[in-house]
Amino acid sequence: MRAGLQGRAQAPLPHAPTAGHPSRTAQLQAITAALSRAVTRGDVARALVERTLDAMAAQEGALWLVERAGGVARLVHAAGLPEGDRARLELLPLERGAGPVAASMVAGEAHFLNSRRELAERFPRAARLERLPDLALAAVPLEAEGRCLGALALVFHARRHFDEEERIFLAVLARVAAQALARARLYESERAARAEAEGAHRRAAFLGEASALLASSLDWEETLASVARLAVAGVADWCWVELPEGLAGGAPPVVEAHVDPARAELSAAWRRRFPPGPDAPSGAPAVMRTGRSELYPELPASLLEGGGRDAEALAADRALETCSAMVVPLSARGRTLGTITLVASRADRRYGPEDLAMAEELGRRAGVAMDNARLYDEAQRAIRARDDVLAIVSHDLKNPLEAIYLSSALLLRTGAAPRLRRHAETIQRSAARMDRLIRELLDLSSIEAGRLVVEPRPEPLDAVLEEALAGLSPLALERGVALAADTAGAREPVPCDRERILQVLSNLVGNALQFTPRGGHVTVRAALAPAEARVEVRDDGPGIAPAQLRHVFDRYWKSGSRRGSGLGLSIAKGLVEAHGGRIEVESQLGAGSTFRFTLPRR
Repeated sequence: MRAGLQGRAQAPLPHAPTAGHPSRTAQLQAITAALSRAVTRGDVARALVERTLDAMAAQEGALWLVERAGGVARLVHAAGLPEGDRARLELLPLERGAGPVAASMVAGEAHFLNSRRELAERFPRAARLERLPDLALAAVPLEAEGRCLGALALVFHARRHFDEEERIFLAVLARVAAQALARARLYESERAARAEAEGAHRRAAFLGEASALLASSLDWEETLASVARLAVAGVADWCWVELPEGLAGGAPPVVEAHVDPARAELSAAWRRRFPPGPDAPSGAPAVMRTGRSELYPELPASLLEGGGRDAEALAADRALETCSAMVVPLSARGRTLGTITLVASRADRRYGPEDLAMAEELGRRAGVAMDNARLYDEAQRAIRARDDVLAIVSHDLKNPLEAIYLSSALLLRTGAAPRLRRHAETIQRSAARMDRLIRELLDLSSIEAGRLVVEPRPEPLDAVLEEALAGLSPLALERGVALAADTAGAREPVPCDRERILQVLSNLVGNALQFTPRGGHVTVRAALAPAEARVEVRDDGPGIAPAQLRHVFDRYWKSGSRRGSGLGLSIAKGLVEAHGGRIEVESQLGAGSTFRFTLPRR
């Protein structure tokens, strides 16, 4: 043992007093019963030291446990030991000659020293307790399962003789205590494992909730606020989410949340009054620069005072009661978008490596969500800009197109020369195509923006189909394709927007006529089921390759021989879905294609 447990004089050695003391068997039973009720190693150490002091009539006692890494033993409990000696004896190096306590743990042998002189002779390196005129000391190792768990030491403020009965008593007591310590260590290990499993479950549940919450919005500012609220609800008393000024995209660069609204105001005021410098060596600015997390399990006053802050700033820091903190990057796609600062104000909450790993995962998920929100915001701005340009262009083109169309029609009615008529017809067809393209672009823009409005009214489906085919018959005649309809099963009214369904049929039938070779057939069939109406357009054209089928309804998609804008089928899909229906295609090369769509009847 290192300091404080040594002796000096030589004189007749008295035996331990026995008058008025219960029998050793009764004492052992009482101490064993107390140890059996102890749950943790600290409880075992307290019961053992304090009851053994009383049983042996010692003035000081202490118990050390060997650290898991080995090499040192740590003081767990002491009674009667002055504070100065307690501090020096906190850690004992396990060296054979360091002192009787360390030697007992190294060799697994008890040491009974009757006087200061005997202690000095046997352990010359041990420090002396000059505060005691003389002393006696007992150091007993605590062994279980073939290994030394620690040692018990007793100090008497006078020299004495340890008789055989006392030595046996302490040896038996050491074995009982060692078993209690082994049991307590197993209990603590199981409790720690259970706590770790529960903590892992809580962290996994928190991250699952975080993913669901972060996926619920594509709004930039709402995503920032969600991160802060979620962190405060789950893992922190106080949270900051910070972004560079240029990246916020209109959202506030700092979003803050606190469990206590009054403290939220205090921390916001503190942030405005004492903003961190961009070149600060630690904290959010450093994490923003380096992308490396920072963990502060403890935040002692020396850490805050070492930052060069003035007295007023330090007072604000203390008012916020910061006990533990983490700063992690918000990262996505290889770059740091911002930082999350998590602060614990409660004394019972200390962040560790597991918490940091969870916070870093939160930072990654939140970073991806925020980057998605940023990209979505940019895409929405681009769509709005496109729609604005499209609206302006379509408005400015409508009037001159109408003038071109009317002028060509006027030329055709005046009986112009054949050559001039051909030119007028070409102009008229081109103007009609341009007008149709403008209308298709406007429809597609409305569909993509979710602004397309349909006004369903009960309409006889067979009448709608006949009207569509009547308008397409001249085209079928021109191309030499037989166009037929089977609408006998569709005479009851179906809720639909007549003009929009005519547009769908025009696009589907027109597409079939375009691809069906001369002499081919295009058939339109309709039937009513209890819940929906079903329409199909079948042709015996060349069919569509399997690799292209999944692109048929894409914008601007064209097959190798197809003419036109490539918008008709995409618009047809949008119009059918706006009615609450669905559209699909089946096709085989050389066997034609069949397009089907449905309309709900309710």
